Amino acid sequence: MEVQGAALGAAFDLLLTSVADASNKVAGFISQLERVESTLCAIKPSIDDIESLNLILDRPPHETEAFTVRLMRAEMLVRRCSKVRKWNFLMRLYYSNKLSKLETSLLNFFQIDVAALHLCETKRIAVVVSDLQEKVNEIAKHIREK
Repeated sequence: MEVQGAALGAAFDLLLTSVADASNKVAGFISQLERVESTLCAIKPSIDDIESLNLILDRPPHETEAFTVRLMRAEMLVRRCSKVRKWNFLMRLYYSNKLSKLETSLLNFFQIDVAALHLCETKRIAVVVSDLQEKVNEIAKHIREK
C-alpha cells in the first residue's frame, strides 16, 4: 500500500469518519464500532499534535508512515464491515473479531510504539541540550578570558 501524499491526519480523519458512518448504519457491529470510535476520539488530539509538530520540525514522513498505513487498512476494514448483511452471522463474527483486534492495535500503538518514540525523542533532545550547554560554556569561558 502506497502512502505518498497521504498524511497521518488525513488517514486518521478518514478512519474516524468511516467508523462514525458505519456505526450509524451497521447494527451488527455497533458496540465494537463505538469502542473503536471512542478510542479514536481519545487519541485524536495526539494525532493532531504529532502532525502539527512534524510540520514545524520538518520531520520526514517515514516516521509516521507505518501508522498511516495501519489507519488506511483499518478504514478499509470498516468499509468492508459496513457491507456485511445482518443475517450473515459468520461474517459478522469474523469482522467483529477484526474490529476488536483493530481497537487493541490502536491502543497498543499508543501505549507501546508512541511511548518508545517519546523516549527516543527525549534522548535526542537531551543530546541537543547537552551540546548547547557545552557551547554556552565555551562562549562563557571565552568571554571571561577577555
